[in-house]
Amino acid sequence: MGKLKGNLLFLLSVVSLFLESSVAVDTITPAHSLNDSHTIVSAGQKFELGFFNIGNSSGRFLGIWYKNLPVQTVVWVGNRGFPLINSSGVLTLGNDGRLTIVNESGSIIWSSNSFQTAKRPVAQLLDTGNFVVKDAADDNDENYIWKSFDYPSDTLLPGMKLGWNKKTGLNRYLTSWKSSVDPSPGEYTYSVDPRGLPQLVLRKGSTEQFRSGPWYGTQFSGVPVLQVNPVFTPIFVSNADEVYYSYNITANIPSRFVLSQSGSVQHLSWNDRHSNWYLIFTVQQDRCDNYGLCGSYGICNINKTPNCDCLKGFEPKLSKDWDVLDWSGGCVRKDPHICQEGEGFLKFTGLKLPDASQFRVNVSMKIEDCEAECLKNCSCAAYAQFDIRGTGNGCVTWYGDLIDIREVPESGQDLYVRMAASALESHADTSNKRKNVTIATSISVASAMIILALIGWFVIWKKKIIRANQPENQVTISKVESQEDLELPLFEFATIQAATNNFSASNKIGEGGFGPVYKGELQSGQEVAVKRLAENSGQGLQELKNEVILISKLQHRNLVKLLGCCIEREERMLIYEYMLNRSLDSLIFGISTFYLILMLYLLQVYLTISFILKLAISIEPCCFLH
Repeated sequence: MGKLKGNLLFLLSVVSLFLESSVAVDTITPAHSLNDSHTIVSAGQKFELGFFNIGNSSGRFLGIWYKNLPVQTVVWVGNRGFPLINSSGVLTLGNDGRLTIVNESGSIIWSSNSFQTAKRPVAQLLDTGNFVVKDAADDNDENYIWKSFDYPSDTLLPGMKLGWNKKTGLNRYLTSWKSSVDPSPGEYTYSVDPRGLPQLVLRKGSTEQFRSGPWYGTQFSGVPVLQVNPVFTPIFVSNADEVYYSYNITANIPSRFVLSQSGSVQHLSWNDRHSNWYLIFTVQQDRCDNYGLCGSYGICNINKTPNCDCLKGFEPKLSKDWDVLDWSGGCVRKDPHICQEGEGFLKFTGLKLPDASQFRVNVSMKIEDCEAECLKNCSCAAYAQFDIRGTGNGCVTWYGDLIDIREVPESGQDLYVRMAASALESHADTSNKRKNVTIATSISVASAMIILALIGWFVIWKKKIIRANQPENQVTISKVESQEDLELPLFEFATIQAATNNFSASNKIGEGGFGPVYKGELQSGQEVAVKRLAENSGQGLQELKNEVILISKLQHRNLVKLLGCCIEREERMLIYEYMLNRSLDSLIFGISTFYLILMLYLLQVYLTISFILKLAISIEPCCFLH
């Protein structure tokens, strides 16, 4: 009995352990730590957390990676600067809700900096890739006491925030890996500028490398790719409590932003068909995104060569440097006499708004009031509308030199730059000249178009008059000209149509290269043979003309007589006298068919040569078709 009871207790303990492990695969508790040989997996099997190393590296790191991808893709690293030297590391959760990694000697090499506590702390890996510490009885994400999303590595996942919590001073930013096999912090950081002009900034150490330009309503002024598209929806929040950038994906596929070791900010999506990561875009698009490439008051245009130029009203500070494509010295005003009578602002369109040492933002000021505000201060270099809330109001004014300006026609904004009176007058003269040239060109083009239209109308009108004086669709000469030249009668199409019973198949008596031949009977009772030109015969007016001229001149008792022709609409027909079958054969009865054909051929050749000789001696009018 005692043995049976012991077995039952052992079985219950095993089942209890199994149930606990099956329920808690995505969590660790103060009572259950995570050693190097085990991992935890999110409930939906999307992410996995554990210890890892890369390649032949001996360092071991706590990290999070995609669970079901064939390529291990790490999205978060805990002990980035403090790798374990072997596989003896253990992740523990204290009763105070603090996570720690201890090595084989029990020394703490990394810990979470949680400032809150929980009664029943539990650490859980979510399907978003967020590793959170919370109270076991509280699932409200606002009450998490710690989360990995607040301490990103080189990767921004959907739902993560890149930016500042103004209440706590927490700054969430990306830091590149040192190398592809070393996740220790590298040289590059990507963060939200907290100075009041909300924009994303890439730095190498403390040196600015790239900035997105400020956010205005739906996107950043200098990064057209960071806008709503079929892949993801950007989110930007700026208020009294926080300022951050985030994004949501529109399809349920792995997607991430990564800050590479070389400083490129890339958006990648997983391609199941090819089993690899597909590069959607790189935030830095071209060399014009290099911070301050053209210097102060310089403007970059990637579609021009050279890329840099000075704003209107400015000229290179060091012309020799610009001649060798060194634009770092920037530009200076052609007329430095600003803050005097007659000055004003020149409008530039389609720009990434500039950076400056100082600027002021007023989220409620109208653009009209912004100009007046800038004119009051001689140090104010420019102003622009700054509608971060989408209300139509908002103004930003810059003080000091303007830097890092580029043309972005598809997503840029308007910038109003302060100019001396002489610069404005020069611009006005240039604009008037261009306007006059434009007006003159427009008038010339319009006049030419009117003249061409009149010529076209006259040609069409003339053709209509000519057609009105001719039978419909007729492409031949008049009856009078035909009869004078051909010395043959012209038959009406309706007459021939009636004679052949509308070209009935029963009236068809043969067909040659010219076309079919029909037997017909005129109203006078005379029988005729009608040779009708076929559409696909390849012959036309010229061939008909030749046959009319030839046959009309070759009149012989042994040749069939040409009675006339019909040239009307698209029809071309020759009308011959009709002879009964073998009538010629009966005249020369007894001669074989071969000799008959030979005699006819020789006769035809003789008559043709005679006609040509006669034609050469005396030139007579022939049947011309016009």
